[in-house]
Amino acid sequence: MRKLDTSQVEAFDTEYVDDERWRSVKASIDQDFPDGAFTFLDVGGGNGMFADRVLAAYRHSKGTVLDNSEVLLSRNQPNERKSLILDSVENVGRIGKKYDIIFLNWLLHHVVSESYAQTRQNQRWALSAANALLTKRGRVSVFENVYDGMLIESLPGWIIYQLTSSRALKGITHRLGANTAGVGVCFLSRKQWLSTFDDAGLDVLNCTEPDSWTWGLPQMLRICLLVRRRFVGHFWLSAPKSL
Repeated sequence: MRKLDTSQVEAFDTEYVDDERWRSVKASIDQDFPDGAFTFLDVGGGNGMFADRVLAAYRHSKGTVLDNSEVLLSRNQPNERKSLILDSVENVGRIGKKYDIIFLNWLLHHVVSESYAQTRQNQRWALSAANALLTKRGRVSVFENVYDGMLIESLPGWIIYQLTSSRALKGITHRLGANTAGVGVCFLSRKQWLSTFDDAGLDVLNCTEPDSWTWGLPQMLRICLLVRRRFVGHFWLSAPKSL
C-alpha cells in the first residue's frame, strides 16, 4: 500500500468524531453492549483522542490503538485501560487477539495501491481482516466519507482516486486542497460501501448520516467531479449469525 509522508500524516492530528457523530456511535454501543463492558481496537487511531472518548464514556471498557505513525501514537494520553501498537493495517491479522468492537474511522479510503482495482481489493481485505478479529458478539464501526454521483453513482470516487493518486498531478491536486496528493484516496458511493461490507462477510445493522457536507464543495468542483451529494456515513456492522 502507498504511504503518506510525515507532513501529510501531521494533517490528521485531529479528531473528526464531533458530538453529532459521536451520538451515532454511542447509540449503537449502548444498544449492543448495555453493560458498557467491552474491548475495542481503533485501527488508524492516531493520537488516541477517539479511544480516550470511548474509555471515558464506558468505564469498564479496554482499548487498543493501532497506527503506523510513531509521531501520532506519541501524542496519546496515558491510560491504564489503553494500549498502543505501532503497526500498519496490513498486519492487523497478526495481533492474535479478538475484540468486541473494531473501529475504522476514515481509514478505508486511505488503503490505496497503484491501481483503483487493487485499492478496492485492499478495502475488502481490511474489512475481512477486521471481521476475523471479532468476538462472537463483535461489531465493526465504520465512519466514511460517501460520494454519490450524478450520472454513475461510483464515478466521483473513481475520478478523485485517479486525480489524487497521480504523481504527475501532485502539484495541482495539492493546490486544490488534496492532502493526499500523489498518494491517493478512494471514496465510495453508499451503494459501493454496502456492497463492500457484504463482500467482506459483514451485515449492516445500522446506517446513519450524521451530517451532510455537499454544499461545502465549490459548485464548479462539484460539477467537474459529477458529485450529486456527499456526506459522512456511520455504518454499524456484524458478522452474520450463521458464521
